[in-house]
Amino acid sequence: MKAMRRFVVGVCAAAGFAVAAGADAQAACSRVSVKGEGVTKEIAREMAKINLDFAVSSKGAKAAGPVAYKCGAPGVLLLTSCTAKQRACT
Repeated sequence: MKAMRRFVVGVCAAAGFAVAAGADAQAACSRVSVKGEGVTKEIAREMAKINLDFAVSSKGAKAAGPVAYKCGAPGVLLLTSCTAKQRACT
């Protein structure tokens, strides 16, 4: 009976630690959003990706999850603008 109680207490302590560690990791994440411009949509998207990589690394974070792109119609000087968003965790 005493061994079973120790086992249950140990499992509860481990579960509590895992939940606390998961909450800390989740709290250290943020959403990074950058823009890129180019003559074509492909170039604008690539520039946004390069800017996103630079922004995440300059924060000292690591990218987490997929990158979401949103590109608009050509604007000033016929340049296409794309926005890249991604989660970054420290």
